[in-house]
Amino acid sequence: MLVIGLAINVAAWTQMPEVVPQHAGVTGQVDSWTSRNGFLAFTVISIVLFTAALLGASAAVGLSSEGLHAPGKRAERVTYWQHPDRWPIFRPRLWSLMAWFTGWFIVAMAVGANVFALSPRFNLPGWLALVVIFGAMGLELAWFVVRMFRLLDADV
Repeated sequence: MLVIGLAINVAAWTQMPEVVPQHAGVTGQVDSWTSRNGFLAFTVISIVLFTAALLGASAAVGLSSEGLHAPGKRAERVTYWQHPDRWPIFRPRLWSLMAWFTGWFIVAMAVGANVFALSPRFNLPGWLALVVIFGAMGLELAWFVVRMFRLLDADV
């Protein structure tokens, strides 16, 4: 997914004018501009840092079963997976789920950032990037919650 996110940036970079929007105010009006090379560097660095942060958090969660909690009827399933015999089975599944979440986050961020950068070229409103980013992340979060509940409900 990291490669896909970076490929989206490089592909969009070839379509960008020399100067692209860097920031827009609450009204959607662009109030700061940057070179396309600066934009590419910023998005690549952001993607790498977000990836490191999310995967680092995922790894930290996987170190111990103590940080895993769920409300209501799912609490019994969490207790089931926290058992020392079952945690080694659950941990890689949880880490894999977090890795997929991180990957989709990267793709959503790359698409949204490039929609924003290309919006003047295609006469798109500046707020469209926010809709793309938050819409994709909302769908991703819903996917993650459903997958997490399925993971908790799975048997060994």
